[in-house]
Amino acid sequence: MQRLTILTLVFAALATRASLASAQACLGLPSFAAGSVHLNATAQFLDSATVYAAGIGAGRPDNLFANLGGGRVSYAGLVQSSSFGFLEFGLQWPLGRAQLCPIAGGTFGVGPDDDVAGIKVTSWGASAGVALGLPIRLSLLTVVPSAGVRYEYLSQDVDERDVGSLSETFTSGVADLGVGFGFRDRLTIQPLTRIPFGGEDDEISLVVFTSLSVGWPAH
Repeated sequence: MQRLTILTLVFAALATRASLASAQACLGLPSFAAGSVHLNATAQFLDSATVYAAGIGAGRPDNLFANLGGGRVSYAGLVQSSSFGFLEFGLQWPLGRAQLCPIAGGTFGVGPDDDVAGIKVTSWGASAGVALGLPIRLSLLTVVPSAGVRYEYLSQDVDERDVGSLSETFTSGVADLGVGFGFRDRLTIQPLTRIPFGGEDDEISLVVFTSLSVGWPAH
């Protein structure tokens, strides 16, 4: 029963982990023109879990970019939590005033473990998709509506003492709809709605994303 509970709760949060700390205009966030390094943080709120993540990104305008980071997931009904890391790469393409980005990445996670029940959980995932954003400059404020869609593959292994191992795989699509609010091309706050489709998870969630552009201007 404990194994089933962990499987159910972890799956709902696994789909939230990819692309948690991306940054640039196609995702409603600052351009790399103001600074070649982005410090990113995000929080995602589901009925079954809460996800926090932080990362660092680097890139050049209308060029390649990469993001690296990690986070933590706490689950409703469980004392245990899980941790994860992620790495992703993308390419920024100008499309008129808009920007289009193909993006691909992967994650690796551990937990939530239960030492009393002898349960250990590991998981990994991969995702690929596209995102589109349109910056609209209003004096010192830049408004960036954005949308993205991606395919996700997730694998989870649960090892229980005296019982054995159980492996599960999941596939789904995820759509993101958001609006970023940028201040002086340095700080962006972006609320977005995350909508899963085509899989077992159908829980719509709210994500709040912040990104701070630092470092030297990239050209």
